[in-house]
Amino acid sequence: MTWLREPLLHFAVVGAILFGGYSWLHDSSVATTAVQPVRIGEGDVRWLKQTWSSQWLRQPTAEELKGLVDDSLNEKLLAREAEEMGLDQDDTIIRRRLAQKLKFLVEDTAQLAEPSEPELRQFYAANPARFETPGKLSFRQIYFDPEHRKDAAADAQVALAALNATGDADAAAGDRLLFGDSFDNTDELTLSGLFGPDFAREVIALEPGDWRGPVKSGYGFHLVLVTERTPTVLKPFETVRDAVLAEWRGAKQTELSRDYLVELRRKYAVEVDDSVKAMLGPEPAPNVAAK
Repeated sequence: MTWLREPLLHFAVVGAILFGGYSWLHDSSVATTAVQPVRIGEGDVRWLKQTWSSQWLRQPTAEELKGLVDDSLNEKLLAREAEEMGLDQDDTIIRRRLAQKLKFLVEDTAQLAEPSEPELRQFYAANPARFETPGKLSFRQIYFDPEHRKDAAADAQVALAALNATGDADAAAGDRLLFGDSFDNTDELTLSGLFGPDFAREVIALEPGDWRGPVKSGYGFHLVLVTERTPTVLKPFETVRDAVLAEWRGAKQTELSRDYLVELRRKYAVEVDDSVKAMLGPEPAPNVAAK
């Protein structure tokens, strides 16, 4: 095997080893320099101390602070390696948390916005129901219990006809209601809590003077006589300016979030598979293309 003693072969082997060693060292250097370092900055330490102080109502000792920094560093290292391994992919909890953080960032921009005085007044004028003193009414009622009557609605109709003919409320024998028969200075929200929203909406619209009904509630049927009502009054702008600003910012927050999501749909060209489209029904979500 004289070929093993050939100088040319020895030269080729040595060259291959040198080339391989250089490539390995060079690749390692590139890989090392390409990795972004995990940093702990002054702001991180300040946040750790603040969080500790809020929980324990004192500043951490030097040893405790070192432990907090070590824990934070370990968390960053583990998180970085998990990202490198792709463990953040298709994780519902991580995805939901990232979406939540971005949503908070978008909504926080509304808190930085400062409307002009004309803008605030325009918002106030366009949304009067948000800044009103609600109207109230006083009324009497006669209750007809469907659990103790064969046809409570029909009995209420008969009693209403008798009331309109004689005006004698005592002649209309109703049933006992736990809340009583008279209500003073009651607003729609209170009525809704007592009798249900449908009853409240109907009664709050009644004018004083005549018995009306039957009005249905969650308990049965009622004849209602409104005796007095206080109209809804719009509060002066100057007295509710802070409330108008808060409502304006809330509306701006909703608007910004909606517009941002529309832009994201355009940016990422959202698609829905045909199978999913079939599951969702004949009307897919707007701005979503079927794949």
